[in-house]
Amino acid sequence: MKIAGPLAALLLCLAFGAAAFLGRGRARAAPDLSRWDALVEQNAREFRLDPSLLRGLMAAESGGDPDALSGAGAVGLMQLMPATAKEQAQRLRVADYAETRLTEPALNLRLGASLLARLLTRFDGEEAFALAAYNAGPTRVKRWRERAPDLAARAVILREGYGETRTHMERVFRFRATYRERYGAK
Repeated sequence: MKIAGPLAALLLCLAFGAAAFLGRGRARAAPDLSRWDALVEQNAREFRLDPSLLRGLMAAESGGDPDALSGAGAVGLMQLMPATAKEQAQRLRVADYAETRLTEPALNLRLGASLLARLLTRFDGEEAFALAAYNAGPTRVKRWRERAPDLAARAVILREGYGETRTHMERVFRFRATYRERYGAK
């Protein structure tokens, strides 16, 4: 079936408009996260993480907004799902954990950093896999990895991952590069 005339033009405008609206092709500047510097550095030390990677993940997840709430129900700076946050709190033996505390920056960032560290360990230090798992879940990443065993981690995600996950991973890496420039590479 061939679509011509005004309907075709309308469909093209909608397609390009949707892509622009979703931010495809546009780079967003890395937000100023300096008010969280002490917490980022503390958690990066505790969980042996690159502070710029932690900042990059926070920037991609919430833009540094401790009250951020996603449509899926993820909460806070690190956009943690309540069940995942509860699991991390149990692992860290947070005695006074309550879901209502997920907007507390110190707790949210600690739980998110712990999760990132755990995912890095699970995926043998492969940052692309850990970031993809943070976004889409470790089971999916394992499946993608198995479907493309001949590729490097980043290439696996770019080839096999969901569009949202690919975009998320690339944003985190782009933000990390910016934060490394701002704070100096560590």
